[in-house]
Amino acid sequence: MLPLTEPWYRRLLVVALILGVGGGLIALAYSGVTTFGIDLFFGEPTTELWSWNWWWIPLVSGGALLVALLRGLWTVPEEVPGAIEFARRGWVDPSTAINLVLISVVSLFVGASLGPSFGIVVSGGAMGAWIVSRQQTTDTETKAKYALTGMAGGLGGVFAAPLFATVLATELSQTPKKDYVTAFIPQFVAATVGYVIFFGVTGSAMLAAFNIAGYEYEPLHLVYGALLGLFSVITLLIHAVIGIAGSKLAGMMKNHYVRAAVGGALVGLIAFALPLTATGGSRQLAYETANVATLGAGLLAVVLIGKMIAIAMSQAAGFLGGTVFPILFIGGTAGILVHLMVPDIPVTLAVAAMIAGVPGAIISAPVSFILIGVGGVGLGVAAIAPIGITVITAQLVVGGLKLFKQSRNSM
Repeated sequence: MLPLTEPWYRRLLVVALILGVGGGLIALAYSGVTTFGIDLFFGEPTTELWSWNWWWIPLVSGGALLVALLRGLWTVPEEVPGAIEFARRGWVDPSTAINLVLISVVSLFVGASLGPSFGIVVSGGAMGAWIVSRQQTTDTETKAKYALTGMAGGLGGVFAAPLFATVLATELSQTPKKDYVTAFIPQFVAATVGYVIFFGVTGSAMLAAFNIAGYEYEPLHLVYGALLGLFSVITLLIHAVIGIAGSKLAGMMKNHYVRAAVGGALVGLIAFALPLTATGGSRQLAYETANVATLGAGLLAVVLIGKMIAIAMSQAAGFLGGTVFPILFIGGTAGILVHLMVPDIPVTLAVAAMIAGVPGAIISAPVSFILIGVGGVGLGVAAIAPIGITVITAQLVVGGLKLFKQSRNSM
């Protein structure tokens, strides 16, 4: 039963409206500035190799140097939690949030291969944290509810998908099961208000953003779902290996300005060579899904590896940004590649399932990614079952691999 008799909860419901408005406006401003930079410098996606601007290399490298300068000026630590970690903690320190958000804006503006979720989670969470701090409450769970409601308000705007944003915030948080509905309702209110503001101004939505027509469910797709779960894990392992290698390479450069310049230059070079790897990836994935018939397996394989390297180098260079959109790009691109290798698997199912399966394999938010897989590709309710099997299979395989590694280490 909802604690409507409690003053703190009635207050939270009212504040949820404020956080929704704030989240929607923040999403508009953040997205407007970063999209302006991306449009200004990078334009529309293309499959033409080595076909765009060589000056992307010094642009991104110079942007990384600026970020390194700002991080030093504002004493931002070497290790900054990601958006998912902030959501798990259920708290953002308002005193540091503005600096982190500004660095994130600069990062995306100059072409880091990262997405907007970090800046939105930090700004929305800090807004909720600031409001609850004025109430002088010491209850940790109450404070987390305010911060998570702020995060949901911003995510509902930038993803233009209020249900996804709310489920993601609640799945990632450490909210006890008995308080799930209590926390869900104000977060959904904030996410919906944020969505109404963002969508009302931009007309942009995540639902059906990667639409591929022609899907019809068949029982065999349940088997394909399990197979796509295995492909999701393979994709994830390759991404992890590249990320570890990138981190070790960055560690060899002790001077953080050198590391920023070199890492940024590599991100710019990859974007110059493979334009589909540029920026966060949502626009590029929409391009791919609209032009599936023109894409070759060789090109997609190279783009996938290039994108993984670009993400690793963006993080090594010190850029701040989210990984949700880039991983959705990796999953969707890998899905098209799987379809080209195994044509019997419908491309629509492959893309939707791997959009859900690649992040869903390691991020403890399976329902959220099933929703974004089904909704983002514009599938019907029948597709939930095979896509759910993809996510479950991927999680089981990753869990099994971790268990196997622990068993070997204990021998």
